[in-house]
Amino acid sequence: MEFKDVVLSRKSVRKYKSTPVPTGVLEQIMELGVTAPSATNLQHWYFVVISSPEKRAEMAAIMKNSADILLPALNKRFPNHPEVVKETHSFTEELGGAPVCILAFLQKDYENMNDATQSVAAAMENIVLAARDKGLDTCWLTAPIDVEKDKELEAHFAPRKGKFLAMLTLGYSDQPNARSPKRREGRYVII
Repeated sequence: MEFKDVVLSRKSVRKYKSTPVPTGVLEQIMELGVTAPSATNLQHWYFVVISSPEKRAEMAAIMKNSADILLPALNKRFPNHPEVVKETHSFTEELGGAPVCILAFLQKDYENMNDATQSVAAAMENIVLAARDKGLDTCWLTAPIDVEKDKELEAHFAPRKGKFLAMLTLGYSDQPNARSPKRREGRYVII
């Protein structure tokens, strides 16, 4: 796939087929992810790729009730869009049935946490684009932080590996009409 096509076809998917993602494909995606630029080349990231049914069940147990905790905030943010609230609630509850979840951690405290966080985000974007190039879709979410499950995820999946920053769901889309969102005008200037 041409790079332009990869970027333009990327979308946030919230419903996945149960089709497993081959380990070799996951390895290729992660290898491309960790080639991202990082501040002073410290490579601040640590990723946990959850793909086994047993580990996904453990993750679901940790995330249980998270969707209900988010519901008041969703209703406030989308008062005129109950369908968005319903879809987001369902997605948070079941992570869209994604066969893979990738947890992203910041390995340790750094003098400049902003640089370190941006480095992890750059690696996550590489993962998102590498997945798209392989015909897979993703959704980037920080809901575990919003519902205060981050420390539990850290302790369970990556003890002493750092601070949880975000999660990616990954798999083959089961949303035939999903498309990249329309971009807003006026979001950059060339001077």
